[in-house]
Amino acid sequence: MTNESLQQAFKTALDALVAQVKEDRTILAAILCGSLSYDAVWAKSDIDLVFVTMDDRKADHDGLSLYADGVNVHAFLLSRADFRRTVEGSLQQSFMHSFLTKGTLLYTHDPTIAELFARLGEIGERDTQIQLLRAATCVLPPLYKAHKFFQTRGDLDYTALWLLATATPLAQVEVIGARLLVDREVLLQAMQLNPAFFKIIYTDLLNAKKTKKAVQAALDALDRYVAERAPVLFALLLEHLRDVGDVRSCTEIEDHCHRNFGVAGVTTACEYLADQGFLGKAAAPVKLTKKSNLEVQELAFFYLPSVTG
Repeated sequence: MTNESLQQAFKTALDALVAQVKEDRTILAAILCGSLSYDAVWAKSDIDLVFVTMDDRKADHDGLSLYADGVNVHAFLLSRADFRRTVEGSLQQSFMHSFLTKGTLLYTHDPTIAELFARLGEIGERDTQIQLLRAATCVLPPLYKAHKFFQTRGDLDYTALWLLATATPLAQVEVIGARLLVDREVLLQAMQLNPAFFKIIYTDLLNAKKTKKAVQAALDALDRYVAERAPVLFALLLEHLRDVGDVRSCTEIEDHCHRNFGVAGVTTACEYLADQGFLGKAAAPVKLTKKSNLEVQELAFFYLPSVTG
């Protein structure tokens, strides 16, 4: 089957399925996502569809694998309330937000859904800060691993492997920082925005011979990249500790970031900020269990106004 005939077969299957589902009044809208919406399909492709449903707290599932005229269809079920939350900010720059933004609204029985769909490209500043914090926090663990294997073993291949593990979250930082929507090909997006940097920490590590000089250059470039952007990348974390004006344990900081931003693992970010002189380190008493008869010391951090201003 030629590419043209394959594309047509997918569209025929899509049209037939959508015509059928359109008669289901509990489905308020259908949005085509994935390759058939904005790219080319191939033999192993499937159709990605998001069905916006009536609000129902008793929904049995959030998706189904359908079969339409010989074509696999991944159907995501998203309630109208969840769709609104995705558009209005609480889930912006999430996978689903990006997924929907590159989609095509096929039909809707609810005019408000069409209005919300038209606003998917808008990105709020708060959402940008949250996603920068999440992406930057994901950079740090593999970066530390890369430094470890470079310094303790001199293993260039394993160091490069850990550096490559930072490439995707770094690409997210680059794209989000440019106030663009992250998509599945985020590395391609980032390489267009900052080709020199991603050549050093990504394509050279993949394609060029790994020498000590080249790997050191990648480590140095990555360290500079994060350090230069640290006040912006970790702004929400710094603002929180500045506002509380006191020592906070790792547990308290993690709870705050998870509850308010949906971001986990920020203890590593606090360690990084302490190493950079943005935060001070301290200790806070903690019981290992609720019934413990003694206290031990938990790692804690506090804001350093003399450094961060």
